Amino acid sequence: NSDGRLWKDQRRFLHEKLRRFGVTFGSGKDQMQTKIMQEVGMFLKELNNQAGQQQSTTNGGVDLEPLLAVSISNVICSIMMSVRFEHHDPRFTRFMDLIAEGFRLFGRMAYVNFIPVLRYMPGLRETRQQIAQNRSEMAEFIQQTVDWHRDTFNPTNIRDMTDNYLLEIREAQAQGREGELFEGKDHDRQIQQIIGDLFSAGMETIKTTIQWAVVFMLHHPEVAARVQEELDAVVGRRRLPTLEDRQSLPYTEATLLEVLRRSSVVPLGTTHATTRDVVLDGHFIPKNTQVVPLLHAVHMDPTLWEEPEKFKPERFLGAEGKVHKPQYFLPFGVGRRMCLGDVLARMEIFLFFASLLHCFHLELPEGKDLPSLTGISGVTLTPENFTVRLQKRALEECDLDFLQEFSELQSSIMRNVGSH
Repeated sequence: NSDGRLWKDQRRFLHEKLRRFGVTFGSGKDQMQTKIMQEVGMFLKELNNQAGQQQSTTNGGVDLEPLLAVSISNVICSIMMSVRFEHHDPRFTRFMDLIAEGFRLFGRMAYVNFIPVLRYMPGLRETRQQIAQNRSEMAEFIQQTVDWHRDTFNPTNIRDMTDNYLLEIREAQAQGREGELFEGKDHDRQIQQIIGDLFSAGMETIKTTIQWAVVFMLHHPEVAARVQEELDAVVGRRRLPTLEDRQSLPYTEATLLEVLRRSSVVPLGTTHATTRDVVLDGHFIPKNTQVVPLLHAVHMDPTLWEEPEKFKPERFLGAEGKVHKPQYFLPFGVGRRMCLGDVLARMEIFLFFASLLHCFHLELPEGKDLPSLTGISGVTLTPENFTVRLQKRALEECDLDFLQEFSELQSSIMRNVGSH
């Protein structure tokens, strides 16, 4: 837990190293934008191909989920493992399936935290076994990458987070403090856990948020049109949006904040615990009581938000049209255990969403109902399966020449997997 030495050491180590890659505030922002924009470009290129084929598909539209999964995953893969995967790679598809299933299975187990006796129910026992089996398969997948890093490790050329951990292990061994590292726990196992946690958290939540953004744009085409008007006025039609444009795109930013509020992708925040006995509103709460932040409840509280059920980006704009975030806006959690990668998440969500709307109109396929706003509950709240019809917005005018430049740049430092 967050009071333990292992947690504190890991959090401090990760924060310091991730800063260098631009995942948190730090000098690596431009480097991080380069990685994201490479994947944005590949995502748009794949959408452009599929947009021309959607008339021949049975549903008349494009399923964004698998395309987003690969593109978003490749961003975190580049940071963690210096690897990027190709679309339709079967090993990577299997890994994605394991993560998605894991989120669903953990959602079933959540009630055990509140009613411990449920852990002995036959159905949940099978769920625990399936979770263990999936984690073992994921660990094997990650270990292959760790082994490759060991074989190619160069202490003068640290490529990613895996290399950072291998360097830390080597230095601990040289200094005779190997037993102190990871509190004496198995090094490979700890690296597997860290990579797996960051990978799943860094992919699933961002992907799901962008999916919800598309759902809300289908429900509110007037909002999408206003976002596109702002993008055209600020960015123009000859390039894609960048992070430098974000401050000049208040309505686009407010729209994404409203997506985060209204969807509440992680409805229950990371669990906390009371550090001492406390009385709250007349109720005695003993020390070490689990505290679960109900983020969805906060974001839908009518005493905090006017008409919370309605999708209104304007609620995040002040009188002068500047973006305003109230203190009770909590999409990335609260306290010491809030999301470590919130800066990266906001970068990715903005660049993918703004680029998507800059290059395509989003429409409902003919004969299809609007996607439900209810969602499917698990660890995350995901939209039901849906497709979207893409109409090109003069995509040929957008400067996508950077694709070749980025491909050449990244090929020198990253392995492409699944391209054969």
